[in-house]
Amino acid sequence: MALRIAAPSRSAALAAYLSLACWHRPTPTPVSPVAVVPFDAYGGAIYVPAVINGDSAWLMLDTGLSRTGLDRDWARNAGIVPGPEPGEPDAPAASTAVVDRIRLGELALVHYRVALYPLTGLSEASGRLQVGLVGHDVLQHYAVEIDYRQRRVRLFDALAYRYTGTGATVPFSADADLPLLRAQLEVRGRRPIPARLLLDTGASGLCLILTTPFAERHGLGSVAPAIEAPIGTGLVGDLHGTIVRLQQLRLGGVKVRLPTTGLGGEYKGFLARTDIDGVIGNSVFEGSRLIVDYVGRRAIVEPGPGDGSLCDFDMSGLRLAARGPGLAHIVVDYVIPGSPSAEAGIAVGDELLLIDGRGVAQGNLSDARKALRADGAVHRLVLRRDADTIRVTLKLRRLL
Repeated sequence: MALRIAAPSRSAALAAYLSLACWHRPTPTPVSPVAVVPFDAYGGAIYVPAVINGDSAWLMLDTGLSRTGLDRDWARNAGIVPGPEPGEPDAPAASTAVVDRIRLGELALVHYRVALYPLTGLSEASGRLQVGLVGHDVLQHYAVEIDYRQRRVRLFDALAYRYTGTGATVPFSADADLPLLRAQLEVRGRRPIPARLLLDTGASGLCLILTTPFAERHGLGSVAPAIEAPIGTGLVGDLHGTIVRLQQLRLGGVKVRLPTTGLGGEYKGFLARTDIDGVIGNSVFEGSRLIVDYVGRRAIVEPGPGDGSLCDFDMSGLRLAARGPGLAHIVVDYVIPGSPSAEAGIAVGDELLLIDGRGVAQGNLSDARKALRADGAVHRLVLRRDADTIRVTLKLRRLL
């Protein structure tokens, strides 16, 4: 599903938190890929280059989204005419459209029907124009290999693919079409909790987001410390709840220590779902090679070297968003009470101009967020509030 998790991270540090028994370098797969596509890992998400009816664009690779789609405003400007589903003459005319050709590397989708989504909110949350997303309807026909270290996606014929390495295997749940992984969540002082987690490469930042019914059923609201804050942005808007660290996440032979976890606090969008228990974010697999084998109904994880913190959380207390033409203005969207930013008097609506003398327009929203994620670092910020200029000094600290 298209989801932007609060306080996104680009950490490449899987190995420090994953432990696997007897891992060795895998034997090369003997089957040639159908397509090889490089990707841009902006903000911890996966963006692949595409050509849509002759126009170049970047599309997010989203294993958690049922249907490939385009931003409806972008599609309209590109001359893509919306229309109803075949056999459904009364369907809303703006919900889908047929695209003459979508090319992803060597893969071509011809006369392909896509969904039309309102992606403005995701664009502002990510700081990058969201043109569209490649979803399950395309990916399910392939074995999808995502190499986070080499920044490359390879698609293999699903029926011909044979895995010959020794990575950790995580089976899909038998009751779902999408890649719903069987996992166990560990909370100090309790027995492990089984969970069905949607593998969602469209989600970045926090390790996990758990649905409201699941969090309530297992009493996870008592986990402390906890931060009340927006936990993500989806197609239906901001998602609210609390952010905690669980003791451990287990995915087959893979263990993730102290995963940052959003607990749903409202019945809205996917947070209200009962057919899944949550999503596992893209950032968990940074530094690894992830294989989504749809025919084999399994995910395979091969760890890679790295350092730092996995799916770490912002240490300033700021949630930032990009606004205005070209998403050029970085503004404060939320301030966590009791955080360094709250103590410095930063308020919602303030526009961030400079970090340590460098204009944020010279970088991007992802870079600004990354700068505010180093424990103990001291930064000088310049912000604009109406006609006033505000200068503050922040000493970052872990909030969880």
